[in-house]
Amino acid sequence: MSLPFDATDASLDALLPGTASPRLRALAMAALAGGVIARTRLRRRSAAEMVLKGPRDYQTEVDVAVEAEIAGRLAASFPDHAISGEEQAADRAGVEGRPRILIDPIDGTTNYAWGIPHFGIALAIVEAGEVTCGVVFDCMQGELFAGEAGQGAYLNGERLAVAPAAELENALIGAGLPVPGQVKSVREETYHAALRRAMATTAGVRRLGSASLSVSYVACGRLDGFFEDGLSLHDYGAAALLVREAGGVTGGFAGGPVGPTGDVLVATPWLAGWLREGLAE
Repeated sequence: MSLPFDATDASLDALLPGTASPRLRALAMAALAGGVIARTRLRRRSAAEMVLKGPRDYQTEVDVAVEAEIAGRLAASFPDHAISGEEQAADRAGVEGRPRILIDPIDGTTNYAWGIPHFGIALAIVEAGEVTCGVVFDCMQGELFAGEAGQGAYLNGERLAVAPAAELENALIGAGLPVPGQVKSVREETYHAALRRAMATTAGVRRLGSASLSVSYVACGRLDGFFEDGLSLHDYGAAALLVREAGGVTGGFAGGPVGPTGDVLVATPWLAGWLREGLAE
C-alpha cells in the first residue's frame, strides 16, 4: 500500500484478512484515521511543547488529538462499550457488563516527541478481563498488526507465526531500558543482570522505544523475545494477543500472569524459559 494513506475501506481491505470481523474492521479503521494525524504531524518538539505526566513520561498535543479521533469513531461503532484511553481524552463508562476498549494513541511518545518515526497505535477490546480483539498500527511503515482470539494474528492480511527454534546465540531480544524507578516487579539489579546476560549470550538486544511494536515483532518473528517492566495493558494488551495467536508465550517474568506492576515477557516457546531464568530473584 502506498503512503501516505487515508482511512477508507479500500485502504482497510489491503491490510486485513478477508475473514476479519466487523469489530476488527472498526478497530482497524479507527487506527488508520488516527495514523493520518500522527504521521502528518511528526516532528521534533521542544520541551516547552510537551506535557510532563511523570518522570520522563511525556505527552504531546498529538497524543490527545489522535486519541480523540479514535475514541470518537469507536464510540459511534460501539455505543455500549466503555472507552479507556491513556490520555483520558474521551473516556466513558459504557453499559455495565459490556466490553471495554483500550486506546494507546501513540505508544512510543518519547520517540514521537523527538521526531523518531517508530511508534504504534494500539487498540484492544477487553471482555471478562481478557483481550479478545486488537490492532497495533505502525502508520510510518503502513503495517497493521491485527488479531482476534481463536482467529489468528495477521500483518497486512498475512497470517503470522513466531520464529522457529534456533540456537541461543542466534536469538534477537527486545527489552526495555528502564528509567529510574520503572522496575518494580524485581530488583533493579536482577533486571540489569538479565539485560547483561542477554547481551552476552544472544545475537543482540534491541530497545526500540515502543512496547506495542516490540511485542508485535515477536508475533511476526522479527524478535524472538521481549521483556519490560512497568507497562500497562494499554501498552501491551493488543500485541500480547497477537503473540498468543501466533503461537508464542506471554505472561509475567515468573511465568504466571502479568502482575500489577506490568512485568511483561513474551517469547517464542523455546526461549521463554531461558528469559525467565535470567529474571528470577
